[in-house]
Amino acid sequence: MRVIIVDDEVTSSQVLENLIENNLPEIEIMAVCNSAYDAIEKLNSLNPDLVFMDIELPGMTGFDILEKITSIQFDIIFTTAHSQFGIKAIQFSAIDYLLKPINSEELIEAVNRVKIHKKHTNPLEQIKILLENIHLYSNNNPFNRIAFPSSDGLKFVNTSEIVHCTSSSNYTTIFLSNNTKLLVSKTLKEIENVLTPTIFCRIHNSNLVNINFIKKFIKGDIPSIELIDGTELEVSRRKKDELIKMLNL
Repeated sequence: MRVIIVDDEVTSSQVLENLIENNLPEIEIMAVCNSAYDAIEKLNSLNPDLVFMDIELPGMTGFDILEKITSIQFDIIFTTAHSQFGIKAIQFSAIDYLLKPINSEELIEAVNRVKIHKKHTNPLEQIKILLENIHLYSNNNPFNRIAFPSSDGLKFVNTSEIVHCTSSSNYTTIFLSNNTKLLVSKTLKEIENVLTPTIFCRIHNSNLVNINFIKKFIKGDIPSIELIDGTELEVSRRKKDELIKMLNL
């Protein structure tokens, strides 16, 4: 696997180089770019398999750099010292990221995930979703599409098509408006964290619902909702008031 490192901090790039050399001998480091313009030149002229991309560089972000690449056929692992900037958009695109200081265990796990998904994943589609969502993020708008990792690769879904999500341990079944469903290896909490809180409501420990698909709120000792497809789901007493507020009842 051939790799390019993009990081304006020389010390950080050297640390990552050492971690790769000591823990991932199968990786060849093609280039280390300490400026955005050098990164654009190298990414356009070389053909890496994987890029470690710092999110924030002087005068340009890693997202800006990607918009200037003519052909994207490489996977990306973002690196950042901050846990907020752009992370939600990265998660929506199912792209990996590492928080600095990077440790060897997290690095190895991230690279292994790239190897597993590489057979089934289209990096260009992931980055396209990422850049779409970064523009929306910058304007405080909700994200449109999300990439979900499944057993046979990534599934790209419009968030407006998600009816509800039901969890079972570390897996979640996502029910879509076209009457299909998708089993993904993410907890309900992880999915809740990236979906729009003004549209999706956690009505129970195991259920997250798109309020646009709620047909009826059913009062009673154990309140419930009926979705437009006829599905009936219990609403926990703890979440009832929050749901009623979101539905303007």
